[in-house]
Amino acid sequence: MTVAYQLANAPCSWGVDFADRPENPAWTKVLDEAAAAGFSAIDLGPVDYFPTDPARLRDELSKRNLRLSAGGLFDPLTDERSFDAVVDKTRRTCSILEDLQAPRLVIIDCVSDERGRYAGRPADAPRLAPEDWKAMIRRIVELAKIAKNDYGVKSYLHAHAGCYIEYEDELDRAMADLPEDLVGLCVDTGHSAYAGIDPIALIRRYGNRIGHMHLKNIDKEVHAACVADKTGFFDAIARGIFCPLGKGVVDFVQVRDALDAIGYRGMAVVEQDVDPTGDASPLSNAKESHDYLASIGMPTVVRS
Repeated sequence: MTVAYQLANAPCSWGVDFADRPENPAWTKVLDEAAAAGFSAIDLGPVDYFPTDPARLRDELSKRNLRLSAGGLFDPLTDERSFDAVVDKTRRTCSILEDLQAPRLVIIDCVSDERGRYAGRPADAPRLAPEDWKAMIRRIVELAKIAKNDYGVKSYLHAHAGCYIEYEDELDRAMADLPEDLVGLCVDTGHSAYAGIDPIALIRRYGNRIGHMHLKNIDKEVHAACVADKTGFFDAIARGIFCPLGKGVVDFVQVRDALDAIGYRGMAVVEQDVDPTGDASPLSNAKESHDYLASIGMPTVVRS
């Protein structure tokens, strides 16, 4: 029997990557439109964007028949000077996740000025020195221990375009270096394709460590142009590199079958990063992706 899981969306589909950006849409609009598009859950996004009082957030979600799917970090894990702030953000995020019974923390190294310029270009991208890599891994382990030991929240690593864990060799190295019982894997189909990784093969290879999924797609022509033009990550978003799920290079029938084969029972979070100052319609995009997944029989009911 096909394994079912719950479809969620995330604030990044409305252009919200950082909580304090003046161009962010109202958080009430994001919740309203996620529900209107057919989703039953939504990610927390950057802490401080949605209300941080758990009771209020629970009430706002309940009004729209939504639940919280996960939280995440999108922070510079290679910068020792920033780490105290990242620890504080981890605690504040995990406190909300614990209270709202969404015990999943996605850990992403933030796009840096240095690596962000090389998104999708593995042959050109600068890599971390061995000692810097080891320090980053130690920080991830420390964050994951805080999440698990203090809040009962499981951590999942997310390879991300424009970051120091982006390409296949970096992801494999991180998975080998991180304790399996402490850090799982969040496969993002769009970021995998952006980096030249086959997301289907990734799901099959790491099936026993995958506890969270991001469903995302990239436009073939825009991706090729951005790589050829050496476009940085955020500029690629503005050019429309991410697209509705049914219109890109990732075959979601194969994604569906691969998740079925590994017996996946976690959340499946639809994302389509957009420039909030552009003319994209996040509501239309979200509804199109939701309806596309339904059309190919992606299961949308949790059986856990």
